[in-house]
Amino acid sequence: MEDTEEMFWLREADDYQSKVALGNALAAQYRFRDAIEAYRKALLVRSDDWTAYNRLAGACLTIRRFEEAMDGYSRCLALGAGEKAVAFPMGVWHYLSGDCISATDWFAKCLPCADELAIAVIYWHTLCCYRTGRELALLSMYHRDMDVGHHTAYRLAVSVFIGETTWEEAAERAEKDASDLNAVIALYGLCGYLNHIGQTEQSAILLKKLLKRDSCWPCISYLAAWNDEHTRSAENF
Repeated sequence: MEDTEEMFWLREADDYQSKVALGNALAAQYRFRDAIEAYRKALLVRSDDWTAYNRLAGACLTIRRFEEAMDGYSRCLALGAGEKAVAFPMGVWHYLSGDCISATDWFAKCLPCADELAIAVIYWHTLCCYRTGRELALLSMYHRDMDVGHHTAYRLAVSVFIGETTWEEAAERAEKDASDLNAVIALYGLCGYLNHIGQTEQSAILLKKLLKRDSCWPCISYLAAWNDEHTRSAENF
């Protein structure tokens, strides 16, 4: 993908904010390696802004550069960011790294928070608990009237976790959704639920359907699904 005119002028600028803005613009185009380079150049100008390290870490995590991502999140904390500020991405880091026990603890540190984040926390925390056998401690937070904003796909999956919606109905709705992002989030939640109740073959079918909707590959649920599929393939080799 080519640079936009705005990105051209941002590359010409030497100031910190322009370099961060360039990184943001590159990340929006899914050009994460270039975004990482831009954020690193910004941090050479100013190294005391934890929010830039947070963006750098997120870009690294998206392309599975786990050590660099953790270094970025660690720097956020060292520069004064509270644990709550990085709790969600740290939960994601541990989940994608295969440490669902630590991921559970980090997701719980997001609370209390607004409903729009809370529904995502409940979703990921529950998926972690399915894998670890821990108590589904956050499901009781869910209620039908939660103001989840645009996070309707998270709510659809959680409604299955709580028994409000059948997985079959949710899968049908997800597969018909024109938004790949919404479909992927909902279907990944259903995959975790189905594995939890012992329907592994049906889970594998939904996972393959999910992976075909790859326009939103940088989203967390797609990254997790890709990770699950490749881990399973390696184990079966």
